[in-house]
Amino acid sequence: MLTTRWRAGAVTALAILAATACSAGSGTAVSDDGTVTITVGQKPTPDQAAALKTWTDRVAQFEKANPKVKIEGSEYGYDVQTFQADLAAGTLPTVVAIPYTDVQGLIERKQLADVTDVVKASPVGGKINPEVLKTVQDAGGHIFGLPVQAYTMSLNYNRALFRQAGLDPDRPPATWEEVRRAAKAIADKTGKAGYAMMTTNNTGGWVLTAMTYTYGGAIEKVNGGKASAAFADAPMTGALTTLQQMRWTDNAMGSNFLFNQKQLQQEFAGGKVGMYIGTPGDYRDAVTTMGAKGEDFGVAPLPLGSPDGGTLTGGAVQMFNPKASKQQIEAAVKWAEFFWLEKFTDQDHAVTDAKAANADKQYSVGLPMLWLFDEASKKRYDEWIKPYVNTVQANFTPYTSKAASLKLMIEPPVAGQKVYANLDSVVQTVLTQKDADVGKLLADASKAVDGLLANS
Repeated sequence: MLTTRWRAGAVTALAILAATACSAGSGTAVSDDGTVTITVGQKPTPDQAAALKTWTDRVAQFEKANPKVKIEGSEYGYDVQTFQADLAAGTLPTVVAIPYTDVQGLIERKQLADVTDVVKASPVGGKINPEVLKTVQDAGGHIFGLPVQAYTMSLNYNRALFRQAGLDPDRPPATWEEVRRAAKAIADKTGKAGYAMMTTNNTGGWVLTAMTYTYGGAIEKVNGGKASAAFADAPMTGALTTLQQMRWTDNAMGSNFLFNQKQLQQEFAGGKVGMYIGTPGDYRDAVTTMGAKGEDFGVAPLPLGSPDGGTLTGGAVQMFNPKASKQQIEAAVKWAEFFWLEKFTDQDHAVTDAKAANADKQYSVGLPMLWLFDEASKKRYDEWIKPYVNTVQANFTPYTSKAASLKLMIEPPVAGQKVYANLDSVVQTVLTQKDADVGKLLADASKAVDGLLANS
């Protein structure tokens, strides 16, 4: 789930974040001549030839510009099953990407290095949008990571099916009532699923969380340092009731209710689904590897169920090994900014990255993203990469024209993935049992989540 979601960002990052392998130590060496050695995660694997060449070239450039820093690459990639053990053992690289989901919990448990002074003093990190930076800060404003990719979730829709159903693809649904009407129209007139839902591998809970936020709800509340479930109320009830109506009253959700993220993307790319909640970055997989037509892939912001609703955001954060030395932390922050962020602030870097992605044919240039800096820098960046854009920009207009104005809401701060796993079964039950009691399902899930949060 994480790998695909992170693909909303730029180029080399895409393949690099897909890399998984064994862990590597952070290194401790500062040589007699003052050279600092750091280990960086997500080094592309040998089968990712283009990404590996880009990574190798960037290492050479960085080391030439910073002769007292030596980079050692590690193919280590975030794995929810092993991350905590690797962190406790001190075997993580000096710097490695983790999802937004985990950051606040790690901060709460004091498991991340405090990089406040280094980031604030940096000419790149110091310019990050304060709203985005909040995702890696504690209540006191201390900084514990570097956001490098960010997105808000989206309503992805098939523009061809919209036309076949008599709907205007340039005016996608903006509310859940409109989603319901569009889904029924698509199902009735095309025989395809008007709306489909991820339900497995924690994705059911992930998307249900996004829906709940659009209804103005929350998933967790934290009082006195203790987290508890906060979803057994009207917003999540509203989200699940909408699913029940589309499934059982309108018969607009097809016949498959056990999708993980990739499986649903494949159904959508095959023209079998009218709408689903995903990310703008899903375009890349659908078009470059699953056979979807770019002109048929529409992206809109999440529909709202309440004026108080917001949109779920996520992305990738570079974290720094708390066991690393001060010199290593400083070098690692400099590397992370060079590799992940300077492509957004430096023209040569931006052009090189976009040109390589365009030539590779496996990447999509010009996908919508939650911009990390100010609007002026976004306009400059768009001009720099314009010659290499290979995506249908007009299809993103419904999203790009509105998404930035929505209230941003982060993923559940404590044990987010485990909470999602509990909510998977709630979604599955609603979609497979006609008389499912939503109130009882939420009460039971709330009790289970309270238990796991108490032990997190």
